Amino acid sequence: MKTLIIYAHLLAACVAIGILLIQDLAIIRSRGAPLSKGAINELIKSARIVSVALVFLWVSGALLVVLGYFENPQQYLLNQKLWAKFTVVLILTINGVFLHYYSFPRVTGTHGLLNLSVVEQVLVTLSGAVSSVSWLFACYLGIARPWNDTVDFSYIMSIYMSILIVAIIFSCELLRFLRREELPLLTDRIQLGTIRSIERKTK
Repeated sequence: MKTLIIYAHLLAACVAIGILLIQDLAIIRSRGAPLSKGAINELIKSARIVSVALVFLWVSGALLVVLGYFENPQQYLLNQKLWAKFTVVLILTINGVFLHYYSFPRVTGTHGLLNLSVVEQVLVTLSGAVSSVSWLFACYLGIARPWNDTVDFSYIMSIYMSILIVAIIFSCELLRFLRREELPLLTDRIQLGTIRSIERKTK
């Protein structure tokens, strides 16, 4: 029974991570421009699947904790890796709520990421980085059996935070690159609009 729960737990995590990586790739390939209707529909479907997977992960994870506690009630809850994983999953859950109600509506809006305010662009980018790193690190903790009862909570979280900081810096640099790339296009559109306005006035 426990093996089946572990298998289902890992399967749900793999599905969620796969979908999230595909979503991130689709958003990056759009270069901050408004998404097509088809792409938006795909993102909506994917978001629903990830939400279901997250609920299933919490339920199956809780069952595994209960089973583990009954197998070894004196030592199981002393495992620092268990509490680190719980913390990371809690972070990705809170971030998931933020993604759903704040970032997702802005990414799928008619204006596109680069037409949002700078603050909105940064918040959307940061939430995406937190989501990807948290999901991947939570899955790693799920298979990092050598860390059971051997490493401290602070050590695990320091690794998580280090990876998260690198991901945030990378995401911000990517956003800055997209914004620099967009500036010449924006200038061209302004110049084209000015030329057309002058042509209409001279006619």
